[in-house]
Amino acid sequence: MSPRVVVRGAGSIGRRHAEVMRDLGAETRLWPVRDRGESTDRETGVRLVAASEGIAACRDADLVVIATDTSRHVRDTLEALDRGCGRVLLEKPVAPDFASCRSLLTHPRASDVFVAAPLRALLGFRDVMRRAGAVGQPASAHICSQSWLPDWRPQSDYRRSYSARAGEGGALRDLVHEIDYASLLFGLPVFLSAQLEHNGPLETDAEQGASILWRTTSGATITMRLDYITRPSIRRLELHGPDGSLTWDLTTATVRATSTAGEVTATVFHDDLDRNLVMTTQANAALSHSPLDDPAVLREAGAPATLAEGCAAVAICDQARQSDVLATETKPPGVAPYHPSTEGTTQP
Repeated sequence: MSPRVVVRGAGSIGRRHAEVMRDLGAETRLWPVRDRGESTDRETGVRLVAASEGIAACRDADLVVIATDTSRHVRDTLEALDRGCGRVLLEKPVAPDFASCRSLLTHPRASDVFVAAPLRALLGFRDVMRRAGAVGQPASAHICSQSWLPDWRPQSDYRRSYSARAGEGGALRDLVHEIDYASLLFGLPVFLSAQLEHNGPLETDAEQGASILWRTTSGATITMRLDYITRPSIRRLELHGPDGSLTWDLTTATVRATSTAGEVTATVFHDDLDRNLVMTTQANAALSHSPLDDPAVLREAGAPATLAEGCAAVAICDQARQSDVLATETKPPGVAPYHPSTEGTTQP
């Protein structure tokens, strides 16, 4: 019998989830936030669920995908859990802030929630996870995800999207995938410092860039640059240690290992360049596994994050914002600029 899936939210990411689930052979339905009075989605051909039928459809589903705006994530997930719906795959980020996550974390069905983390499904990432220990300790890493927000959804005005809103978007929330995989690879931060950029070239109320430094429980030091004010796009991990280094370039799906003698081996994971294939891996794992399964099994399957892991990433975003505020409040008085042309001269 084919699995049954309901996707809550019919925006661009909701439609993509629906297409992936449909192509997997799942009996898939889309439940838009606003009732359209139609029976089929014109773009995907997936059957639409009317507002009056939504909960009943979710109760019959094996998996409910929550792909609404960030401000609705907790509310829509709680509704699915409280009404006896199937397991949930919740789009990232879990919530705008960690305080909003608490009602989910303490819910009796918290273990029925996955959080979308498609970078975990990449073959390149799973290769890095298997080989990261070979660089030795102490390790240092630089992670960057830099792009141009208007290119994300060229058919719509980015200024009207959730990404531009201070309470829902911003580089930290939108690019939380890097924070998630860094936590998985290196551990949670025991120290974190951040600087956010609000006055960039885009018209948004949310931060447009973030530079983060963190030290982890494993002893690794990580620097991270997240922004969507950069062209062309850059997405990369560089990992260095006393026994070698690894570089993972997501834009070319390439992992390069460099030995202490300088010998380089490169592997290209071509399937990682197909976004639908990556989401298919994640969808398969969400349908086939439970968040309670062995973490090693989930990692090897390219499964999404657990709810606890998704909320931990949100907490790190909160830490970064708080660090930026504290740095701003304690900023020392300005120092007069140095002018080499007057150095060593005698003033009249």
